[in-house]
Amino acid sequence: MPTLQGMDTKSTPTIASLYDLTLADGLPVQSDGREIRYRTVRLRETTVADERAAQQAAERVVMVDKQHRLLVSDADFRYAMTFRHIDWLECDGNKLYGASLDLNSMGKMSSHDLALIERRIFLMAMAAEVRYGNMTQAQFEGILSGEDDSLLKAASPQFVGQVAAAGANGADAEPGPELLSNFVGQRADGATSINADRAK
Repeated sequence: MPTLQGMDTKSTPTIASLYDLTLADGLPVQSDGREIRYRTVRLRETTVADERAAQQAAERVVMVDKQHRLLVSDADFRYAMTFRHIDWLECDGNKLYGASLDLNSMGKMSSHDLALIERRIFLMAMAAEVRYGNMTQAQFEGILSGEDDSLLKAASPQFVGQVAAAGANGADAEPGPELLSNFVGQRADGATSINADRAK
């Protein structure tokens, strides 16, 4: 995930228009034999139900010590949760609702557009903190103007849970399910990693 310290906050909108975003490349979709790109996005706040749906979308069945285990890919959960913030995308008056899209279809989005959405979601979260009284309006406006980066540094993504406990494995260039299954295999008594099973 892009670091929040590197966010270009000076070009972000006011708190009233955080939910509307224009993508640079747009989501490509084939329609009537031609490609159209949905660039206008309406975002929304999410609920616990969205978190559960994102977790289910990120679940993978892997083999650990010759047994099937249901694990969650951290990377896929991040993508799924990000896309759950999409209410709809629009192109030429036609709307494509986020609820009808899955990770494969959203995977056609460019990394640049994904970063734009993630940055806007962060600002939406900060605006919610203002609403709940955990942050002042002046602090939020400081983030928008780029004058106050203390909260950005404090909110930078940190490795937690399984990733933090994975130690050196956290930097491995492996897909989420395999990394997690390796970690679980190492921690389980008498278990072997998935790579070891493959080598047999």
